[in-house]
Amino acid sequence: MKRNLTLILLTLTLKSCFFSDYESELIKAPTGNFEIKATVNRTDKNTDNYADVIIILFDKENNKLTELNTGAGDANKWAIGWTELGDTIVLQSSDIGNKAWIVNENKPNEIKMTDKLNERAELLYIEKYK
Repeated sequence: MKRNLTLILLTLTLKSCFFSDYESELIKAPTGNFEIKATVNRTDKNTDNYADVIIILFDKENNKLTELNTGAGDANKWAIGWTELGDTIVLQSSDIGNKAWIVNENKPNEIKMTDKLNERAELLYIEKYK
């Protein structure tokens, strides 16, 4: 009986971890001008963004500016953050590869990946999954 109860509790715990929507904490840009958080819709399969990693951009007063569907899937490992200087968002994705967006006029604009941006992306991944 005790074994069955343990298996049931373990199953419920794992199910709640994998089958609930995800929302990260706010991550402040080094400039202090912006913050981002990531969300993942893990529950509503009828929407276009099901299991996609979405980045939400906020200004320094915590007003939502925009949402960005990264194209990365939540089935694989991923990490987001900022470059150490400036207002550039970096995504590390085991699914679609690394991407970066610079924030200009309160909007993220995708930029070409460089060696330095790829290094930052990999560092974000290591920090998240250590």
